[in-house]
Amino acid sequence: MSTHVGSTVVKGSAARISVVRNPTVVAWLTLMGATVLSWYLGEGHGAREAATVGVIVVAFFKVYLVGRYFMEIREAPRILHLLFAGWAVVVCAVLVAMYLTAGG
Repeated sequence: MSTHVGSTVVKGSAARISVVRNPTVVAWLTLMGATVLSWYLGEGHGAREAATVGVIVVAFFKVYLVGRYFMEIREAPRILHLLFAGWAVVVCAVLVAMYLTAGG
């Protein structure tokens, strides 16, 4: 069985191996895992305040992954990558701080 990967024809299990090595596929699988984790935390597992902070942090991790792998920021100039990562960290930290100072 042959599979087309880009412009190359790959035979058998080699296509499966190259899919796992594809950073976009790995990012997508990580996003699925993060979604399950957010759902688990949101269903009342763990302390309410810690679970809420966890959901916020996971959400911004997902924002970072989407920006990096699906909006092509990983191929953008380094300064844009750093600005985007910094924005995600700062906004996440501000939201967590606002939540915690508001009394949860």
